[in-house]
Amino acid sequence: MSNIPSSAMPHAKAAEDSQQEQGGGATLSERAGKLREQAGDYARENPKTAIAAGAALAAGVIAAAAIPLVRGRSGSGGTKKSGGAKKSTAKKS
Repeated sequence: MSNIPSSAMPHAKAAEDSQQEQGGGATLSERAGKLREQAGDYARENPKTAIAAGAALAAGVIAAAAIPLVRGRSGSGGTKKSGGAKKSTAKKS
């Protein structure tokens, strides 16, 4: 591996410092709790934005659930089309 001097990437050192300042020893559940609190505060301050985000999330879930249903109905007459090569019905002489 190559050794890149820190002077070549000053932004890399700043990110490490900010992570340590934010409590780098926090567990995943502690960080999730803080994020949940921040999201709750944001929702209280901006209720219309929170409602719009929730509606967009719900629409995404509905669309993700509908895709397999729509694909399953695409073959009419009970036959499903395959993506493979088609067989030729022409007679060879």
